Amino acid sequence: MRAAAFCLLFVAACATTASDRVAAEQLRGCWINRDAGATTMRWLPDRTRPEVLAGTRHVYRQSGAPQVTRYTLEPSEQGSSVCELDSEGAATKCWIVARGEGGSLEGGRVFIDTHGERLRMTLVGDGPTRVIFQGNRDGCD
Repeated sequence: MRAAAFCLLFVAACATTASDRVAAEQLRGCWINRDAGATTMRWLPDRTRPEVLAGTRHVYRQSGAPQVTRYTLEPSEQGSSVCELDSEGAATKCWIVARGEGGSLEGGRVFIDTHGERLRMTLVGDGPTRVIFQGNRDGCD
C-alpha cells in the first residue's frame, strides 16, 4: 500500500515538473500587442541562472520613454513563480503560477495562457484582476 502511494506521489511530482517546463518553453520568446500604442514582452533565459526565464515588458507611449517592467519565471516550492523585479533586479512581489482550476487565490496567482501564437498573462487574487500582458508571438530582433 505504501509503495503504491509513493509511486503515485512520485508520478505526480514528475508530471508537475514536466508541465512547468512545457509552460516555460511555450512562454519563451518575444510577444507584441499593437492595440493601443504598442506593448512588447520578451521571455529569454537568464544569463546567470539557466532554469530561470527573464521577462521584460515595454509599454510604448505617444511621447517619452517606454514604461519598462522586468519579471522572472522560476522554479519554486509550489511549481513555478512569476516575480516582478525592481530596478536593481531584486524581486518586489512573487506570485505562484496557477495550474488548473484548484487551489487558493490568496496572495495572488498568475495564469499563463499560451494558445498557438497568443499569450495572455493575468494576475488574479492580489487586488483587482489585472492583465500583465496579452498579445501575439513576434520575432526577436
